[in-house]
Amino acid sequence: MLTSILTPVVHGSPAGSRLSWWRLAVLYSVGTVVSATAAGIVFAAVAWGLRRTGLEPWHWAHLGALAIALAYIPRQLGWTRFPPLLQSTRQVPREWAYDYPRWGTALLFGLGLGSGLYTRIVAPTFYMLLIWPFLTPGFLPSVLIWSTYGLARSGNLWWLALTAPPEDPMRRAGKINSTLVRRVKSLRSANAAVLIMVAAWLMVGRYSG
Repeated sequence: MLTSILTPVVHGSPAGSRLSWWRLAVLYSVGTVVSATAAGIVFAAVAWGLRRTGLEPWHWAHLGALAIALAYIPRQLGWTRFPPLLQSTRQVPREWAYDYPRWGTALLFGLGLGSGLYTRIVAPTFYMLLIWPFLTPGFLPSVLIWSTYGLARSGNLWWLALTAPPEDPMRRAGKINSTLVRRVKSLRSANAAVLIMVAAWLMVGRYSG
């Protein structure tokens, strides 16, 4: 559905189409960064507020992050399908792709999908992002991490905007999806490695402090 903003070129200049795709990708990136940054500000503000009231969230956030990491490592290694990923299965409204001009659709899609809170969660490492503001005392670093995450979420559209043939962007989108499906085992192994490192860091921090 996201690729609907990159329409094929039947008549007209392919170069002009590529430029219009880049503009749409910029708008989508703006939306994802704004959405993710807003989420980061909210979580960081809640963590800051808890600390100001004397309710230090580090202890329970530390235990929660460690429990999540240890719980999902076997799943990511392919040893079990439990526990399931707790997530929203909703996407942005499909009507956005048809009821608004492409620039509006690009921006709305970015705002709706950028934070990752209202769409499918494909990796449990996302939960670490949610907990991060409660693990570290810095307000700005937490917001910057969320902003970077928002920018990274626009990478798939940029890949299409930069590489897809103007006459048939959907075919390249299908190839990208097929590549991701073929490499899902490697992606899960990478997530498992991240979770193992996070768990080790948390345990070292807990018992060395």
